[in-house]
Amino acid sequence: MTTPTTPEALPSLPGRRGSSARPPAAGERLRPVHWWHAALVAAPTAALFVLGYRRRWICDDGLIYLRPVRQILAGNGPVFNVGERAESSTGTLWQWLLALGTWLTGEDPAFLAVGLGLLLSTAGSGFALYATCRLHRSAGLLLPAGVVVPLAVPPFWTYMTSGLESGLGAFWTGLSWWLLTRTRRGQDTRETYAAAFVFGLGPLVRPDLAVVTGCFLAAQWWVLRPSRRGVTATLASAGALPLAYEVFRAGYYGILVPLPAIAKEAGASDWSRGAGYVQETLGPYWLWPVVPVLGALAVLLVRRTRRQRRARTPGRASLAVLLAPLVAGLLLAGYVVRVGGDYMHARMILPALLLLLLPVLVVPATRFTGVAAALLVVWLCAAVSPLRAPFDVRGTPTTFNVRSSDVEGLGDHNPVRTATWVDNWPALPEGRGMLARAVRAPRPTLLYFDARRRLHATPVRRDSPYHVVIVGRHLGVTGAAAPLDAYVNDAWGLASPVGAHLALERWSWPGHEKFLRNHWVFAEWAVASPPRRDLLRAGTSREAVEAARAALGCGGLAELTESARAPLTAGRFWDNLTGSFERTRFRFARWPAAAERALCD
Repeated sequence: MTTPTTPEALPSLPGRRGSSARPPAAGERLRPVHWWHAALVAAPTAALFVLGYRRRWICDDGLIYLRPVRQILAGNGPVFNVGERAESSTGTLWQWLLALGTWLTGEDPAFLAVGLGLLLSTAGSGFALYATCRLHRSAGLLLPAGVVVPLAVPPFWTYMTSGLESGLGAFWTGLSWWLLTRTRRGQDTRETYAAAFVFGLGPLVRPDLAVVTGCFLAAQWWVLRPSRRGVTATLASAGALPLAYEVFRAGYYGILVPLPAIAKEAGASDWSRGAGYVQETLGPYWLWPVVPVLGALAVLLVRRTRRQRRARTPGRASLAVLLAPLVAGLLLAGYVVRVGGDYMHARMILPALLLLLLPVLVVPATRFTGVAAALLVVWLCAAVSPLRAPFDVRGTPTTFNVRSSDVEGLGDHNPVRTATWVDNWPALPEGRGMLARAVRAPRPTLLYFDARRRLHATPVRRDSPYHVVIVGRHLGVTGAAAPLDAYVNDAWGLASPVGAHLALERWSWPGHEKFLRNHWVFAEWAVASPPRRDLLRAGTSREAVEAARAALGCGGLAELTESARAPLTAGRFWDNLTGSFERTRFRFARWPAAAERALCD
């Protein structure tokens, strides 16, 4: 039998240079690689923190979360307006996290939302990078690849804050990826159920992340192949909290999804507009040349993993784990294209891009991946150099660069406080004065906009439970400026049960196709016979208001308002719960006469 001739097996030869020194241990030889891998995690994470901090801000849509937070802490429940159960927050978990943080710290919830978003985004990036390094660690030296994309694309930095649920979404994605890469056969059941619980939080972070939950749970099942009892326990761990909240949502709000999903018709289709939305994200940041390079790297990793699987190589990455974020990212991107994108530039496609990048954030070092990594680094340098004109314009045909507009309008590069918005938003100076006068007025007042977006006042019916009703075109800042006991009537339906359920009759600005016209506002809140001058200013007529008032008292529309405004007794909760499916599907015509005919005949 031949003696192996590995370096560890060779004896020390007398008189040979260095013969007295023992060979370095395996851990000592790999230590420089370990340092390199630690730098691959730490350096991009730190860079993203700095980039996100420099662009810290809160947008008007981020402010929408803050009024329900203030209502919760005031004891009025998770509502936008007192006495009306409307779920205006798309990110359920983000709303409650802000409420908890504000209760614990007493800080301005806007400032807290910005800080938490930045910290959670940074932590999510760290988890994601560490998980990908762990996934490929058996290959030895790793090289940067997909990680260059978030470093080069400004929307990634912009939505690390913004006050929206994007930071929490990035953290959940990174944490879930880390937990998935740790999945292995024979692991402790408590670890399995804890990972499943985290995966199951996706719909509570944002409803469309349910597709990621499904893909990650499927990958976990494929790796573990548990018994039927184990499958049941895993699904119970993943679904317990989301299902419990869904029962609460259906019984409390009377619908199955957050109100913005109905207002924006999240189940509708506009493929061409969605394709344009993706192009307006990939094109300006020169991402198209990167797509084939990263795609080739992903294919290479899949093929390598399949070969290792056939060879039963120890420490190999699971093919299911590798494919889970790729499949989830493609499905999520397909949904964004199908629904037509969003009015906020790049925001909705970023979660899908992050998922697609996860397996290739770093890659094992080979001749091919070395060339690819070098090309990506060169692209990064070009993308952040003056060669590329900065894409910070106000808007494009279908999207709106919200941060650019907000910074310009507020005169503050980093608006992070509620007071900054309330004191400096250009549309509010006149409105603040009228709102203050309405609060002090002896009788209830309705503040509404005319066709030129000028604010006017008219009397509110005396049986109204609100002293002040104000129409909000910019819902976040209006909700921040108005007292908690005032009623903010959202013109776009994000916080209005009536406005959200208008029928979608035409496509226009993404997410802003439904506009609650003054016919309906006057029908709900104005006196029985509004002054003629107010009707003319409001762009309506007495006949239209009377038709709208009649429609509000008929059929499904009357039941809809009852589900949101009637006292929440046990019977009302049960009626809301059992009727939630039909109520979620309910739509009515935007024109009062057509609505009256359909609902009252």
